[in-house]
Parts: sequence; C-alpha cells; structure tokens
Amino acid sequence: MIEYENSKSDDQLEELLLLTEQMQEELDQKDRTIEELRVQLDESLTLNERLNSENRAGNIQALKNDLRKTKELLQSEKKKTHTAQAMIEECRDKQRQAEQERDYALSHQKKVEIPVEKPVLYQKCGNCKQTAYLKAKERYDTQREKLAGRYKAKTAIYEALMFLLIWYSVSTTLFQMIRSKIFISDCVVFFDTIATFTQTIAGWVVLAGKNVAQISDGISNPVVAGIINWLIRILICGGCLVGVGILLAFIEIKIAGLYKKYCWDMITIMVILVSMAIAIYFGDWIKEVLPINLLFLLLFVQLVYVGIRWYVKGWRENRGYV
Repeated sequence: MIEYENSKSDDQLEELLLLTEQMQEELDQKDRTIEELRVQLDESLTLNERLNSENRAGNIQALKNDLRKTKELLQSEKKKTHTAQAMIEECRDKQRQAEQERDYALSHQKKVEIPVEKPVLYQKCGNCKQTAYLKAKERYDTQREKLAGRYKAKTAIYEALMFLLIWYSVSTTLFQMIRSKIFISDCVVFFDTIATFTQTIAGWVVLAGKNVAQISDGISNPVVAGIINWLIRILICGGCLVGVGILLAFIEIKIAGLYKKYCWDMITIMVILVSMAIAIYFGDWIKEVLPINLLFLLLFVQLVYVGIRWYVKGWRENRGYV
C-alpha cells in the first residue's frame, strides 16, 4: 500500500517537472521573441530617424531653391515695373508737349471756313447713281398715274350708277306722287294753309300800318298828311317784309348748315326717298290709321331724322370716336 502511494507521488512529480520544463521553454521562447522584437524596433527607430533627417535636409534645400526663384522673379518684376513707369512718364511728357503745341497752334493760326455743298437725296448712297434714281422715280410716277386712272374710272362708274339709281327712284316716286290723289290733296291743303296763314299775317301788318298811319290825320295840310300816311304804311309793311325775309333766310341758312354738318351723305338721300315712297304708296293706309297731313308727316320725319343724326354725332365726338 505504501509502495503504491510512493509510486503515485513519483508520477505526479514527474508530470510537474515536465510541465515546469515546458513552461520554462515557453518563457525562453517568449524572451527570445521579445528580444527579436526589440531589435527590430531599434532598427526601425534608427531607420526612421535617418529618413527624417534626410527629408528635412531635402525640404530645406527645396525651400531654399523656391525662395531663390521667387526672389529672382520679384527682382525681374521690379525691373519691369520701373521700366513701365519710365515709359508712362515719357508718354505723359510727350502728351503734355503735344497739348501745348496744339493750344499754341489754335491760338496763333487763322480759321478759314470752307463751304461744303449739301448732297441731294440721291447722293446719300455712294453706290447709287442718278440714272438709277431717275428710272425708279419714272416707274413710280407711271404706276401712280395708272392707279390714279383706275381709281378715277371706278369712282366715275360708281357715281354714275348712284346717279342713275337716284334718278330712277326720284322719277318713279314723282310719277306715283302725281297719280296719288291723297298725297296731292294733302299738298294742296298744306300750301293753302301756309298761304292763308301768310295772308292773315299780311292783313294784320297792313291793318297795323293803317292804324299807325292815322297819326297823320292831325296834320292840317291834306297833301302832307297823305304823304306821311303812305310813308308810314310803306315803312311798316316794308320793315315787316324785310324782317320776315331775313328771318326766313336765317332759318334756311341754319337748316342748310345742319344738313351739311350732320346729314350731308347718301343716308339722308335714302331716308328722303324711302319716306316719300312710303308716304306716296301707302298714303291711304296711313290716313286710315293716323289722320295727319302726309306732307307735314314727311317734314316731321325729316326733323326727327336730323335730331337723331345731331345727337349721334355729338355722342361720338364727346367719346373721341370722330
């Protein structure tokens, strides 16, 4: 039993010794590895220092070279700047000298005016010739004359057609008016009324003159009284006649001015013809509906027409359309 235990303890010791040897070998190996790494580190540091020293020397040399080149460039630029400044000063001196000479010449020389002929229209272009201009002008005049002739011919044809149309309308209307008993009777009544009114006014004027002429009855001399009586009558009647004539002339001038200003066109002629045709052709129907004198109706239509044209033209002028 004791021997068994001793052998067991020997085996354990041997194992421990083996483990110890293995551990020692591992430690020795690690020491060698550490030493190798230290040597490599030293070599690396040495190499690094050598490289750094070489790089610093190269950089310093490169910087020196750059500085030298920069200095040379600065010196060359300074030389160029000085040269340019000298040239500028020289140019300024020449300019001042030229200005002085110009001022002296202007102040001491005589001024002579040279007349220059103004070029005519065709000489504005240096390449153009007078013959080409004359030919172009001749073609223009010929074309203008042709167009003017065509325009005059068309205008004449248009005016002739319009004249024939108006003549046909007027003649047809007049013939129908002559045949229309109602329109003729209304015209007779209209002018008879005007004549009656005129006779009445004339009778009043004569009576007024006669009454005023009675002033001469107080004169003892019958011859002088008769002369004064007739002079008073003539003066009153003649004055009234002249006044009526002036009034009628004034009214005619105003009506003609209104027509010329507002109604002097083909529209007025068409309105007159159409209104006359309606009054003549449909006079009996109009008389049945509206018992009014046809001639007075025509004059009233013209009055309304002139009023409308006057209002329309004034409205357009106020709004800037004309």
